[in-house]
Amino acid sequence: MALNEQKQERPRIVALGEVLWDRFPDGSRLGGAPANFAVAAASLGAEVCLVSRVGSDPDGAEALRVLAEKGVDVGFVQQDDRDPTGAVEVRLVGGDPEYEILAPVAWDAIHWEEHMEVLVESVQAVCFGTLAQRARVSRETIQRFVAGLPDDCLKVLDLNFRQEYHSKEVVLNSLYMADMLKLNGEEIRVLREYLGGEQDGAAFLQQVRERFGISWVLVTVGSRGCRVMGSGGEMVAPGIHVEVVNTVGAGDAFAAAFTVGMLAGQNAETCAELANRVGAYVATQESGMPGLPPEFRVFEREMKG
Repeated sequence: MALNEQKQERPRIVALGEVLWDRFPDGSRLGGAPANFAVAAASLGAEVCLVSRVGSDPDGAEALRVLAEKGVDVGFVQQDDRDPTGAVEVRLVGGDPEYEILAPVAWDAIHWEEHMEVLVESVQAVCFGTLAQRARVSRETIQRFVAGLPDDCLKVLDLNFRQEYHSKEVVLNSLYMADMLKLNGEEIRVLREYLGGEQDGAAFLQQVRERFGISWVLVTVGSRGCRVMGSGGEMVAPGIHVEVVNTVGAGDAFAAAFTVGMLAGQNAETCAELANRVGAYVATQESGMPGLPPEFRVFEREMKG
C-alpha cells in the first residue's frame, strides 16, 4: 500500500550532478548517484528534474532517452560538443562495486544557465553530492544552485568519496549547505579523517549534525537496515534480507525514498521503513535504476495517454 493514500500535489525534486554509464564486465548500465536518485524518486511519484551534462554523442542521446522513459525531466541536462558523456569502469568484488571514474567528461562542465532560476524558486527538495564538484565549473554551478534555494527546501547531501575526487573544502562547504546527510560506513571513516572528533560512531555523527546544523543524518548498514539521527536522538530501522545481485544504486534509491517520504509528511520511522524496502529491492536488480513496483509509490503520478 502506498504511504500516501490521499491525493496530494506531487513535490518537485531536483537532482544535481553526474549522469554516466557504468561499464560492467557484462555490459553498460546508466548510472551516477544523482541520476539513480532521480529515477527512484520519479518511480515513487515525485516530479523530478535532473540538472547535469552529457556529450553530444550516442551515449548522451541514449542517456537522455532512458531517463525520460523512466519519468525524469531532462530539460535541464546540457549537451557538450567537446567532452564525452561520463563513464565509469566498474568491477564487482564480492558483490560490491569498485570504480574507476574517467575524466574529463561532460558532467565536469555543468554551466549555470539563467533558466535554472525557475527550479531554484519552485523546488521542494534537492539532492547533490561531492563527486560532481571535482571540477570548478560544475562545483560553482552546484554551490550557486543550492545556496540560492529557500530555507524550507530540503537539501540532501550524498557524500561521494571516490578515488581522489574530494577535498576538505568541498566537503565542508557541502555539509554547511545540507539539511539531510546520507552516509555508509566507509564514508563515515573518511569523514572522521577530515573532521576529527569523537571516535564513537554515534557520538561523532551527532557532533557532525550539531556542528553543521544538519536536521537528519542517515546511515545505511546494508542488510542490517539503517540508523537515523535527528533532534530527538537516534533510531534504528531493521533491514530486509534479500538475495543481493548488485548493490550499485541501492543507497541512492534509499535516499530518494526517505526524501520523498519526508515530503509526504511521514515520520522518520515510516520514511526509514520505506527507504529500507526500496534500497533492498534495488539490490536485487541488475540495474542501479530499475523502475520500482507500484506498491512503493508515495504520490500518485499523472498517467499519459
